[in-house]
Amino acid sequence: MSTPSIFCLKKLRNLEKSREGYANDWSSISRLPDEIILQILNRLIDLKTLCFCYLVSRRFSSIVLEVDAISFASPLSNPRISNKNTVSDVAPSSSFARIISSLYGESFLSAYRFLIKFKGVKSLCIELLSSGLRAVDNRLLKWKVKFGNRIESIIFLFPNSISDNDGLYLNGNGDEDENKRRRIPYQCLKDVTARHMMMLYLVKDLPLLEEVSVTDSRGRGRLSLSGKKLSGVKEWVHSTSETVFNRVEVPDIVNNCYIPVLKLPVSGYVMKGIYFGVIEMNGFQGGNDFLMNSENGGFEDKEEAAYTEAMMEILEKHKGIMHRFM
Repeated sequence: MSTPSIFCLKKLRNLEKSREGYANDWSSISRLPDEIILQILNRLIDLKTLCFCYLVSRRFSSIVLEVDAISFASPLSNPRISNKNTVSDVAPSSSFARIISSLYGESFLSAYRFLIKFKGVKSLCIELLSSGLRAVDNRLLKWKVKFGNRIESIIFLFPNSISDNDGLYLNGNGDEDENKRRRIPYQCLKDVTARHMMMLYLVKDLPLLEEVSVTDSRGRGRLSLSGKKLSGVKEWVHSTSETVFNRVEVPDIVNNCYIPVLKLPVSGYVMKGIYFGVIEMNGFQGGNDFLMNSENGGFEDKEEAAYTEAMMEILEKHKGIMHRFM
């Protein structure tokens, strides 16, 4: 027998063994009770993996939707879902769908449509692909937001460089062009508004949510809800009219300033070439306590803590140099 023939025979035998093994494995899995399968699925968390499990069988499709914790990052290529498990009955509103697809792409919208079938999910974490500020290097841009059922205040900070006690930590592109910096408030407002709208729809579509966060791949900013804050938003979402719910209210007052050098006494960091701003809703009288609130602070690493310190330092000691953005 020729060498190619022997190779083909071995491949066929291995394939047959694989089929037999798969059949035995599947037989073993099929005998497991739903409760055990759900315990296994609850450990997967990743939405893409859960989607593949959803397509295994009708039995799996019903069990998968009972998981209570999900995490996913965009862009996400969602596998084709067959007619037997249609998602058309849970599609988001057309206006929201247009906004989501325009900002994050059709693959993310497909993933979102699948996500809102999980009516029992309690914990949800979404990581979005950072939308780019093409005119500036936005690696160092970060923002924080005070919000509930509406956005009340956004604070953004964009240094040109950051250094710690050991030397240079992170450096921007060295471009301090005023025209380019002026685009930052609009980008921050766009990012926050889209995420806030997504958060409200998630609260509306997933009734058992206990904690939810939406962040991005560059860690520029995070919206998160849990505890009493989430309960308050849930109450508003389920009691307000459709017209009020779909009304988009955004902060419209921008005050900003430029600080050449800022030395941070607690972290020891030094930031240079800082463009700083506050975007507020007209009539907003809230304080800046949200910068240190536990829902945001619990996620902070060393770098994020330095940004929080810088924001508070500027608001306490440099507020007098801030002026209205024109």
